[in-house]
Amino acid sequence: MKKLLFLTLIVLCSLSAQAYNEVRLVINDGINNPQLKQQMQQAVSAVMTEINRSHEQKLAKLSFPTSYMTRDAQAALNQLWQNDHMRCVEEEIVERALTTRDGFQVRGIPLIVNSAEGNDELGYQEAVVNFDKQGVIQSFYYTINPELYSKLRMEQMRNKRYEVSDIAERMMILDYVEHFRTSYNQKDLKFLRQVFSDDALIITGKVVQVRKSDIMPAGKKVIYTTQTKQQYLDNLARAFKTNTYIKVSFDDVVIVEHPTIRGVYGVTVHQKWNTARYSDEGYVFMVWDFRNPDMPQIHVRTWQPDYIDKERGQRLNPNDVFTLGDFDL
Repeated sequence: MKKLLFLTLIVLCSLSAQAYNEVRLVINDGINNPQLKQQMQQAVSAVMTEINRSHEQKLAKLSFPTSYMTRDAQAALNQLWQNDHMRCVEEEIVERALTTRDGFQVRGIPLIVNSAEGNDELGYQEAVVNFDKQGVIQSFYYTINPELYSKLRMEQMRNKRYEVSDIAERMMILDYVEHFRTSYNQKDLKFLRQVFSDDALIITGKVVQVRKSDIMPAGKKVIYTTQTKQQYLDNLARAFKTNTYIKVSFDDVVIVEHPTIRGVYGVTVHQKWNTARYSDEGYVFMVWDFRNPDMPQIHVRTWQPDYIDKERGQRLNPNDVFTLGDFDL
């Protein structure tokens, strides 16, 4: 009886010491090299298990072997961890691997996210993990809407106009869009400073009340202000400092290549911005320049509100959303 009680206490102590999920990734398609496949599976499994352990034990920093994840990727994930504490409730994740320009990618890693500095539940997210050709993790981002990503890929596959290079280019653009989106969640001013060109044009729309006049009835309209890159980053730095968390998500993405300049794209996203103090929804349009694929730049970023008058259900006219044709490049 004493022996049984002792064994029971050992089991209970063991369960108490490890109350977090150990996560196992299974890659079911996309890689033929067994050793590379095993390396990638072990890398994601180790990273996700460490995230769960750190979440359970309320640790301030994540720690990973460099054989699984580069130091830069570790630093970026720890920067995200400073604002978002995520965990994975799945014990086994089964996904296929995609081939990218620089290596491989696994999408669809399910996460439950909450604010690092409080109990604010930030909801469900999915992560995308990028690997180099040796299976070492290079980056860890939040994805765009998973259904949207699948839809974009299906449209590309069905449309005979798209060659393999076009599909790879779209994947590269979406990868940077996902990095861009995650940089707000992780308050990464360094990346934003790098990705905006020095002469970037920043345009922000604001709804104002208009008084009745002889030529215009009373109502609301959108007025626009412009900022330089430095002004925008200074304002963003203040927002990062005064908000315990910033949650940015994209639930729609449209990519259009410039008709005459190869490598320049107009990217329109529908953005949701949430903090403990403020939230909004609207359209973000960006001009991305991928002529140097190792150092892409954003030359234009605009934001326009979803609604002109939400109480009356008056939305922004889709024809008024900025496009490539509105800017002389």
